[in-house]
Amino acid sequence: MVNNRATDREESPKNAGDRPWVAHSDTRPVDESVVADWTRALRDVRPVVPSKAGPNDGPDVRATGSSAPGVGDLSPGLTVVVRADAGDDVAGLLDALAGQERAADGDPRDVLVVVDGPASPGVIETVRRFTEAGHESAARVVDSARTGMLSARDVGLAAARTTFTCFLDATDRPGPDFCSCLLTAAGPAAVVVAGVAVERADEESRLPTSVAGTLVPTATARRAAARVQDTDVHPGLTAHADVLFFATLVATYDCQLRPAPATGPWPGPGAGEADHPRTDPALDVAVQMELLRRLDVLARGAAPEALALVRGHLDTEVDRLNAHLRAHPDDHAEVVAALDRHDFDHFPYHRLNRGRARALAVAYCFAPYNDTSAVVMAKRVRERQDIVDAVFNAMDGNREQDPTIRRISGPYVENEIATDTPTYFSHWGAIEAYCAAGLERIVELERRKGPYERVYSRAMWPASHFLAAAYKLHNPATTWTAEFSDPAARDVQGQPRVSPLGHSDLLIRAGERIRELGLPVLESDNVLDWCEYLAYALADRLVFTNPNQLDYMLSYTPVPQIAATVREKAVISPHPTLPPAFYAMADQTYSLEPGVAHVGYFGNFYATRGLGDVLTALAELDPATREKLRLHVFTGKADALRAHVAELGIAELVRINPYVRYLAFLNLASKFDCLVVNDALTSDTHARNPYLPSKWSDYAGSGRPVWGLVEEGSPMSTRPLDHLSPVGDVGTAQDVLRKLAAAASESRTPRL
Repeated sequence: MVNNRATDREESPKNAGDRPWVAHSDTRPVDESVVADWTRALRDVRPVVPSKAGPNDGPDVRATGSSAPGVGDLSPGLTVVVRADAGDDVAGLLDALAGQERAADGDPRDVLVVVDGPASPGVIETVRRFTEAGHESAARVVDSARTGMLSARDVGLAAARTTFTCFLDATDRPGPDFCSCLLTAAGPAAVVVAGVAVERADEESRLPTSVAGTLVPTATARRAAARVQDTDVHPGLTAHADVLFFATLVATYDCQLRPAPATGPWPGPGAGEADHPRTDPALDVAVQMELLRRLDVLARGAAPEALALVRGHLDTEVDRLNAHLRAHPDDHAEVVAALDRHDFDHFPYHRLNRGRARALAVAYCFAPYNDTSAVVMAKRVRERQDIVDAVFNAMDGNREQDPTIRRISGPYVENEIATDTPTYFSHWGAIEAYCAAGLERIVELERRKGPYERVYSRAMWPASHFLAAAYKLHNPATTWTAEFSDPAARDVQGQPRVSPLGHSDLLIRAGERIRELGLPVLESDNVLDWCEYLAYALADRLVFTNPNQLDYMLSYTPVPQIAATVREKAVISPHPTLPPAFYAMADQTYSLEPGVAHVGYFGNFYATRGLGDVLTALAELDPATREKLRLHVFTGKADALRAHVAELGIAELVRINPYVRYLAFLNLASKFDCLVVNDALTSDTHARNPYLPSKWSDYAGSGRPVWGLVEEGSPMSTRPLDHLSPVGDVGTAQDVLRKLAAAASESRTPRL
């Protein structure tokens, strides 16, 4: 058993790279497997060739596992660490090192050959000859009993005696100025990269992916290596250990990349595919996503230059993932699951899906705008699992942005096409402008990728269906699916919505196509009538959230003959519910006192939809029952509600909060004992309620009981509600409240 805290006998070393399981042990639990693996590797290490250095120059890395010198024991100079496989010929590299130019200050140089596996007799003999030739550089060999046990980088840093360490592969052939060029650029906070011309450094500034050809400050590099080899090492990340090492140096330790135009050749003779093939086997998605997660974490809080470097490499690795998904599209689900588990500060969805979108998502309001219609369309994109290019309108002057909504749809979006046109609900000039700008951008993309095979549009905002219709006319072979969130041409009181049309080439062409299909052409100058009729006539599939909505919309259509066609195309699909992971993505601290039932309500209050029944029922309960209940309301109309509950005398029972963003809402919804959702009031204006609140779908995934205040025969009355009371029935609402109070938890522990 290894203690998490350093003892008096073994303090946390200054050189964290010596014993990575001790580094940061005061703040992080120890993974004993790391201790065992490292100890086993050191036990199998054996110094093959003794150093030429004298007895006072510092210890070798020996089978006893004695640690390398501490940071304070480093001397000026350079250690050259040579990475070699068991059968490599290191003679050419050692000859190149023997011919290195000396710096004016004559800093000592040491050579450490680290062999992955047992060193061959040839390697041993070559290093021995190098040592006995009287070169000023000391030479040592470290190998292991079997391959795959040692990291040349970590062993080299642990064994180094000098302030700087550089790395080479056995096949490299550095020019005579290699060491002097690197030392000239070296510094206590610099990572020097050989072979980059100074004048080209800015345009080629990127994280090295291999330590070969780089120089690092030994003390800082040891600490960075210890972090990379931390207690939660992922076994598949070995191939990426070097890039994580450099990302740690620049992001955590504020090191800067510096070019050094040292001569090569780079890499040396024999380093080609014939001797060291660098094949890229099928990418392991789990490992790749873990690499991306770690890069994202490292970038957080980094200085701008480091941030650009780390994110630049993250982008490159996402490009690799994109190439893999093009060949293995079935692996996309695994990528999405990993994205759902980690909240990336930066993730380039467009690179993940580059070249893969064969469908369009047309939604006038879309992520990242904080709007119910944007959220529902984002959920539809996820539900369909179809990679899309999304066309929407820039709404910065009308809607707040909430970038977290992209977590819903982003994994399935290649291009976000935001048109910069005026935002109006049904103004014909604004709709035409959106259609023209959107179609222009779509055609530009088509020139690169060809026609889109599918288009999905959704209206609450009517402009969505007009642009989708324009594309269907442009590309009749596409399959168009059109969804109506609610009736477009009637308001919630059943009154016609009217917005006048102007002259329209789009509708002229649409009329011609409708005639070709043998259908009547709509005789109307109302934008909202045309919004519905274009979809009815031209779409291949029509989506309604509930049967009442379908029946109601067909009951008032100006062209009754279209009804049979619509029913043939119609699909009933309630709003999607997100996977459970989304309810934990934005964890909220919200105190809930024990021993009472906590009822949650999210939403505003309208003439046709409110909390009147619940508030009245709560106010008229007996005091003992009331004290067992708390109502938590999240609304954009807090002032009016405060005044109302004060009038009812229940201000101490109602906790009023401002609106929260969508993912925060999902998390909060999962905390309450019951959630309230209410029907729109339509009994005076509609034969049957045609509205299904989208909030029901969000509540349905929360895992909490749901109380519906419903109209008879409404879509919501058919949902699997845990509690139900008719709208306007205060007595039944009181019965529900009494049940909740009786079932209130007796726990004394506050819930957060």
